[in-house]
Amino acid sequence: MKPKYLGKHNSLSRNSSLDRISRKESRKDFSEFESYGLDIWNAYEFSYLLNGKPKIVVLEISIPSNSKYTIESKSMKLFLNSFFNKNFANQAEVINILTKRISKKCNLGVKIVSKSSFKTFDRNKYTNKSGLLVYKGFRSICPVTSQPDWGNIYIYSSSNTLNKKEIYNFLFSLRNHGGFHENCVEKIFLYIKETFSIDHLEICGRFLRRGGIDINPIRSSQKKLFFTNFREFNQ
Repeated sequence: MKPKYLGKHNSLSRNSSLDRISRKESRKDFSEFESYGLDIWNAYEFSYLLNGKPKIVVLEISIPSNSKYTIESKSMKLFLNSFFNKNFANQAEVINILTKRISKKCNLGVKIVSKSSFKTFDRNKYTNKSGLLVYKGFRSICPVTSQPDWGNIYIYSSSNTLNKKEIYNFLFSLRNHGGFHENCVEKIFLYIKETFSIDHLEICGRFLRRGGIDINPIRSSQKKLFFTNFREFNQ
């Protein structure tokens, strides 16, 4: 993907645009891909004017994984930043506008809520679950900037017979893989599902933020998701 905004001056008029990415294009290397899931974007630096006074809120933007399109991250950051000097009578009004604009670009409804706090990963709650693996220090390469992306990968399955060493070796092999967060998680999901023939599998990638946003894809073989939106210490 050719960089459109990176390293370039961006006027406020351009900042209001959203660029979308075809999910079909990002999955072209997969023979088939079927799953449930979400891409959870946490935007920590969203600001607007509430009755003329500056307001800063944290947004949780959930984009369904079966949407036809997703949003290019730099354009999302610029789009959100374009609201900093716009005045609204209440927060519901601005969230409604954001929801409509982003949903239209994704060609499917997204959900946006403001956050006052985040849950942490409750290890006591999940430790006794069979088939739960956590891989720390996952690394991949952004296909736009060629810079490293870092995160932790959470793997839940209905089986406790997963070969931890084999899976960790595969995750380690992706350290120079060029792919967006969503692509990496889907690649991991397919590899484990096809290698171990698991009925219930769910992958959650918790990636470090860039430019005030972290993107956390979840892919599951079942509609009811095991993981929710929690926050890592280093996020």
